[in-house]
Amino acid sequence: MGKKEQKQFQLDNKENCCIYLLRIITTAEKCLMKLKKYNLQTKEVLDEYTNKNATTIPYDIYSEFVDKTSNVISYLLNVIGDAQGVSISYFKYRQQAKRLMDRQVEGISILSFTDELTELISEFNKMRNWQNHIPESLLISEETLVKQGIAYEQPRNPIEIYLYNNVTCEYFKDLYDNNVGFYEAARKLTQAAKRDYGCLIGERVTVQRKYLDKPIGVAQLDAAKMSAKIQGIKGHTETS
Repeated sequence: MGKKEQKQFQLDNKENCCIYLLRIITTAEKCLMKLKKYNLQTKEVLDEYTNKNATTIPYDIYSEFVDKTSNVISYLLNVIGDAQGVSISYFKYRQQAKRLMDRQVEGISILSFTDELTELISEFNKMRNWQNHIPESLLISEETLVKQGIAYEQPRNPIEIYLYNNVTCEYFKDLYDNNVGFYEAARKLTQAAKRDYGCLIGERVTVQRKYLDKPIGVAQLDAAKMSAKIQGIKGHTETS
């Protein structure tokens, strides 16, 4: 197998399209389960402090929810909205499926998107590109707020790192509202992916959750290690 074939899954026939789309669906479904749970936990904390008539929530609590939810959101943005040639994503699948349909490859079809879904998947692509790097536009915006007297201006030396003890309940609620909205959008696109999968296999798709008693072991890291090696990544624990 050549280097390109090792890096890029060949979406050129029905069977490979099934394998590819199935991976997207199972990954997205697991992420949605996690995000739904984290959103419920966020709401519980918000209600707890609201019922105590509190105006602030400890920053550490807020930060923990940001860390948990942002990890899942980042994964969903990648598996749905990534457009890179060597990445697994629903965005990429839809583009490639259209090319295969144009070439009249047997067994390949996708459903037409509504305007809402077209806008959502485009937005996921933009959000993915924005969230997976720190854009210079963010620094420009921050400096604009400094000049307006809204944000702190950092001294040049000594360097000061601002650490907050609390966030307002309004700020915490904004995190919750955004994450709930993101969940609903991701769920709609995952449902669309399942409908496209149904087109491939020619039947209605159902999802079953199966909980396994056998624990995940280190052997299940082999695929990730193989992939990293193909990409030229040595890993932090590997010595030369």
